[in-house]
Amino acid sequence: MTADEMFRALTLEGLSIHGLRADMQTGDARGVECTAHVEFQLTPSAIEGSNPPQFALQTRLTCVGTPVRGNRTKLFDLEIRALATYRQIASGALTANDFAIHHTVFARHLFPAMSLRAQALLHDLGMQNIRLPVDLPQQPDPRTEQGPVVLN
Repeated sequence: MTADEMFRALTLEGLSIHGLRADMQTGDARGVECTAHVEFQLTPSAIEGSNPPQFALQTRLTCVGTPVRGNRTKLFDLEIRALATYRQIASGALTANDFAIHHTVFARHLFPAMSLRAQALLHDLGMQNIRLPVDLPQQPDPRTEQGPVVLN
């Protein structure tokens, strides 16, 4: 099964945030020009015993802010953890292995939702000057074994 076939065979059943953490470091970061280092990780799994077949993606978005100039100590860091569940809607054999191989095709579904939640959290902390990306810079390649998607 190809990534495109799997994308058409599954629908997002739900997305629930189950972890939210934000820390402001010493000093006042509001108004400071900074760089936000963003990482986005997806961990696939199958939901056993589900009919029609269902699959899950544990998602984790982290963001660390450091000043552009001067001292490079952390200004803030945040982490959002969520669980996305997908249900098969098309006929055909879709295995846990297929999902594990091609799960990165769903990053474009999940990243904007997680990024917008992180942006709202930064706004709540008074960090309106920070603008996070709301889309991935390119489609992740599901054939390569790589670490998290990192955005600078």
